[in-house]
Amino acid sequence: MIARPATTVKPRPGVVDLYRALGVALTSGWTRAARYVEVAVIVSWFVLRTVDANPLVMALWVGVAAALAVLAPTSGLVILAAIGPFNEGFLLTRDVGVKSLLVLLIVGSVLIRAAPHWRVWRRLPEPIVVGMVVLVGTGAGLAITRMRFGHDFFTGAWQIWLTGIGTMFLTFIAAVWVTRRGELRPLVVACAAATLAGLLSLADFMAAEDFRASFAGWTVTGPSISRLTGVMRSPTSTAALVMLPAMLFLAAAFVARDVRLRVGAWLAAIPMLIAAYFTYNRAVFLALFALAVLLAWRVRPRYGIVLALAGLVLGLALLPSYMALRMEGAGVPPEPGQVLLANDRTRLEAWAASVRMFLDQPLTGQGYRAYREVSPAFGGIALNAPHSEWLRLFAENGIVVGLAGLAFVAATIRWLARVTGWLGLGILGAFISLVLAACFNNPFLFNQVTIPAFIITGTGVALAALVAAPPAAPPAAEPAPASEPADES
Repeated sequence: MIARPATTVKPRPGVVDLYRALGVALTSGWTRAARYVEVAVIVSWFVLRTVDANPLVMALWVGVAAALAVLAPTSGLVILAAIGPFNEGFLLTRDVGVKSLLVLLIVGSVLIRAAPHWRVWRRLPEPIVVGMVVLVGTGAGLAITRMRFGHDFFTGAWQIWLTGIGTMFLTFIAAVWVTRRGELRPLVVACAAATLAGLLSLADFMAAEDFRASFAGWTVTGPSISRLTGVMRSPTSTAALVMLPAMLFLAAAFVARDVRLRVGAWLAAIPMLIAAYFTYNRAVFLALFALAVLLAWRVRPRYGIVLALAGLVLGLALLPSYMALRMEGAGVPPEPGQVLLANDRTRLEAWAASVRMFLDQPLTGQGYRAYREVSPAFGGIALNAPHSEWLRLFAENGIVVGLAGLAFVAATIRWLARVTGWLGLGILGAFISLVLAACFNNPFLFNQVTIPAFIITGTGVALAALVAAPPAAPPAAEPAPASEPADES
């Protein structure tokens, strides 16, 4: 006789299954509703800033946005991306505003959600690991600041740390988690907001008096000078901001297969490049050259190497002409034999002072924000910042944090290089442009730059993790039931 396979009886759904189904239904419904709420919150923020709403109304807005950040971290990150490039509309302390509050709540909500998934903590991407070393190390440097310079200086220092380095890396961590399944909404909104900020800055540069008297005048904080400032008081930081979307647009313009996308990308890139040019910032040209090398490298690696070497030689040959053009753009008539602007000489002095500060305290550094206090003793007289974020890490926080900062750059570039297509190229180019800007200036002090930059970078790292993840194994087929031997009797 041949035995019949046993039939599996499905268990009847119980109370736990009912609660699970209700939870899934409520969660999916809230996710859909949260998208409409986030749009309303973003639009209302711009409206309230335009009409100069009173503090009580702004405080109500902060409460709604904070609640949304806790309940729906993705929506919270989208809101943060939308308001990131613009000045704070509501200050909690002298320096800490609503943007730092939102990112703290988003990360807190993310940690609560990630806590039960212990496997996540075993395979954190290397950029997050070394980034957390920088975050914790610079935070620990505040203890040295407190001991050396007293409570008053420490109070300002920790607020600058929170709005600067703290907000920067917390945004990065939140972006990696939120976009771990391929969510691109925060990146799109960050790019759109940075583009809007660049257009407003360009409009202010072209007609400052009329623009600042208009309804959009609240977006401008920089002085009206011969270099483009706009949404930030520093032209170098404005350059770092507008180069983020510019690199994405240029990558799409050169690499995207869809002709409509390429044409739209060119139309979007041109005003960003014009705005970046009028900042007269050297990092802009270096970033564009880096993108050209990446494009050549993707065609064939040796092409990238040849272009990099040729560009170095050509750059050295054209340096005098570029410096003369930069002096003219800055409103400084060059003198015979003059090669450097005054601010170039003071920047070199600041770099030398940073190196001396590091050599004086190589293990622990001088303390976070210590450059403002001790740099005159090391030869940095004219500037209150080292104008190099990487040298600052060594000078103020010691060799461990400094090397961790360089390791973060190397690890992030390695991860972003895994993402293919124009989006991967654009994200990598945007991150490299920020790294280059940080070599010459202090963009990490401006969360108007770091929030969109690290939402874009965090999304790229999350996409790289998806590329590197092994494909899920197909479910094993159940073995066929064995047949009993036939009865021969």
